[in-house]
This record gives sequence, structure tokens and C-alpha cells, in this order.
Amino acid sequence: MVEVKNIEVFGLDRALNAKSNSFNAGEIDTSVSFDKTDDNRQWKVAKALGGNMHSHQSHDAYLKGILVVFDIKGNGVFMPEFQRYHFADIVMSQSTMHSMDKFMTSDYDPFTKYVSENSKKETRNNYAKYVMAKKSGNKQDIYEAFEVLVHNLPRGLELWATVSTNFLQLKTIVIQRFHHKNVEDWLGFIEAFYKVPYFRELCGFDGAEWNLENW
Repeated sequence: MVEVKNIEVFGLDRALNAKSNSFNAGEIDTSVSFDKTDDNRQWKVAKALGGNMHSHQSHDAYLKGILVVFDIKGNGVFMPEFQRYHFADIVMSQSTMHSMDKFMTSDYDPFTKYVSENSKKETRNNYAKYVMAKKSGNKQDIYEAFEVLVHNLPRGLELWATVSTNFLQLKTIVIQRFHHKNVEDWLGFIEAFYKVPYFRELCGFDGAEWNLENW
């Protein structure tokens, strides 16, 4: 199922400083450090703006300056849902064919626990036919065997990818996917980012109604 790891956050202080740009006149400097304690009034303002849940007001726009890069393992059910988000870019992802090569030549299993043994067996058979077609050298046979293989792969095929996004897009994802029926995948995804320092409090998810126990 979905696994997220190696999360890195960039530009946190810079975005927190940039939130005040619309109120400043003259030269700005967003490169200075930002005091992230409740003794700092601007920190409280940042949380209030970032946690604003009213659509189309853009009070939380500065969150898009907090950049996030992470590695994610997704499957054919989760990834189409995730890829609808415009500001979550896949830097690079694993190859289906290379994953199949590893699956066929080792104990590595690239499928979720919900893929049946019959589906795995069919994949192995289709892969074997593809290998035989390549050995034959017949281009048409190779093409057809490849198409049969990839068009019949279970949606439970898991591949890793590296993704870049930002706090604002992640905020939208949490709002839209909280209570989603695909519980294991989306719960695991959101749980990973709940552990990122300042994410919940800056995005307005520090209230009890956003606790994962209330899923």
C-alpha cells in the first residue's frame, strides 16, 4: 500500500516572511530567519492565514512557497487519484518494465496484498510470452506481447516515484481526501505529512476534527 518517506521541506522561513509582502512598501528581505513561537505575533498571523478554510480568498497563498520533496510508493488505484493535483509534480518514477524484470527474476513482489494469486500468475505468463517474443526477434510479436502484458497488469502494481509539491497543495489534498473510501492509501499518505513539523498548525489541521482517529 502507499508508503511515503524521505520528506524534505524547503523555504519555510522564506514563505513565512513573504506572507507580509502585501503589507510592506519598498525593499523586502525574506531571507532572514523567522521566529516560530507563539511569542511572535507574526507566527500567530501565519497560522491564522494558513489555516483559513474559506475558498477563493487566498489568505493561505504563502503556503505554496513552502516546498516539499518526498519519495512515494503508489499503486494503480491511488496514483490516478493523486495525479489529478496540478501542483504535485513527479520528478521521476520507476519503470513498469524494469519492475516486471525484477519481479520475474527475484523474490521481489511489486503488488499490493489485494492482488490475487491468479492475477500474479497471469502476469508471469504474459511476461514469459513477452520474453519469448523478444528472443524470436519478430517486431510484431514483440509489440503484441508487450501490449498484452502492460494492458493486463493489475491495478495493484506498486511503483516508487519522487514528487515535488508544496504545503498549499498538500492542504488541498488533506481537505479533499479526509474520510476517503480508499482508507489505507490516503490515511497512510496524510499520516506521513501530519508528522512534518509545522504542517498541521500552519494549514489549520491542528483541531480535533482533523485527528486521524476521526477518519
